[in-house]
Order: sequence, then structure tokens, then C-alpha cells
Amino acid sequence: MPRIQTNGIELAYEECGSGAPLVFLSGTSVDRSIWGAQIAHFAADFRCITLDNRDVGQSTIVAAPYTIRDMAADTAGLLEALDLPAAHIVGHSLGGAIAQELVMLAPDYVRTLTLVATWARNDAYSRGVLNTWKHLRAGLNRHDFLEAFLLFALGHSFLNAVGTEQLIGMFSALENPQSAEAFSRQVDADLTHDTSDRLSTIGIPALVIGGEEDNIFKGPHHQMLAEGIPGARQVVLPAVGHTPLLENAELFNRTVEEFLSQT
Repeated sequence: MPRIQTNGIELAYEECGSGAPLVFLSGTSVDRSIWGAQIAHFAADFRCITLDNRDVGQSTIVAAPYTIRDMAADTAGLLEALDLPAAHIVGHSLGGAIAQELVMLAPDYVRTLTLVATWARNDAYSRGVLNTWKHLRAGLNRHDFLEAFLLFALGHSFLNAVGTEQLIGMFSALENPQSAEAFSRQVDADLTHDTSDRLSTIGIPALVIGGEEDNIFKGPHHQMLAEGIPGARQVVLPAVGHTPLLENAELFNRTVEEFLSQT
């Protein structure tokens, strides 16, 4: 597994395919493996890059608090080390927050933004969800925590179709499960994220994708992004929740592909 040193930590990453760089940034507690369906689809036309954020997977597990801007600096360091031209960035949830900070921190590294099930500023509802996650992770075993967490992370249509126990088994099978302490640090970073007063500075093509059944960041969160970023396009995908890249990969991939073809 290739790794690079950046911003005082080590990031694990993978590359597949050739062409213009297409970088996928993962959400809270999730490693790079969640993008499998996207890599399979896009690698024929793009140089696809996935990474494990700090505190996840095979990247450095840190010991001190950090911000999403720190995580954006991690990503910028990876892009610099790989000597990439400006990349298409696709960020899911926390990854979408990282993408926002990345384009503000290092705009020359970013060609387009696809922001998936993400947010610019927490409201009372999303703050309550995030704090509830911390309480659940601290008090439950991993199986029971995943059972509760997946009610937020996935839409009811997908949960009903696949079954909760099968999904718990899938997420439990990850080779490098995240510790409760690392999870808490990532959620603390989520809680402090706020780009709402800087969105107007983003001057590149942007797509905001929301799920109709998202139980974490709802319509107003996506609308704030779409209205705040000049010229941004907003799409709401039907019958999917917070993780459309997994819940309906075909529709998600087609939506992203259409956007990239127009930029």
C-alpha cells in the first residue's frame, strides 16, 4: 500500500486508471474502500485516487484534536506529492467538507467539486445527530453501534432492501476498524466545520448531490451549498439516503459522469 508523508502524518492511498485525476474523499469513520463501485466505473477514463483520511484505515491514527482544514492540508500534501494537475474532487459527507476547505486552501489543485451529502454549517439538528453519534460510540459495542449508526448513514429504502444485519456484517468486515477515540476526534472536527461565509469565493464548477432520504444533512444543508457557491448545480437523488454512492451506485455514477462531461 503506497503512503506519503504530509502535514506531520502518513496517508495511505491507492491509484487506478489513467487520464485526468479524479480524487474521492470519504466520510466520517469510512476508509477508501467505500468507493469501490466508483473506481470500477471511472477508472477507464480517469486516474482515480482514493485515500484514508487521518484517524481511519491505514493512515496515521493521531493523538490530538484537529480540524477539517487540517484534513484539507493533508489532502493538498498528497496532491502535491503526486505532482498532479488540477483534479476533479468528489467528497462525501466529511469528505465534502474537506473538499470545501481544500479549494479554499489550495485552489490551484482543484478543477471541479462534487459535494455529496455534505454541509457548509451545522444547524441544531445536525449538531444533535453528531453529538448523539459520540454518545452511542462511547456506550455501545461495535455491533450495536453500527446498528444505530446505519439508521443515519443509509436511507430506509436501501436498509429495507438489503437488511440491517447484512450491512452490519459488511461494515464489521473492514480490516482496520476505527477506534472510539478516533471516531470522536473526527466527529469533533465535523462539529466545528463552517464554510458558510466563504462559499462565494469558490470559482470553479460545482455539483451538490443530496439524497431524498438523507437523515443527517437534509435539504436546507444542500441548498445552502448550492446557493452559496456561484453557479453551483444541485441534484436530489430519489430513494437514497446519506450514502448515494453505495445505495444506488449506478445512478450516482451517471450523475457525476454527466457533470464531469460538461466541465
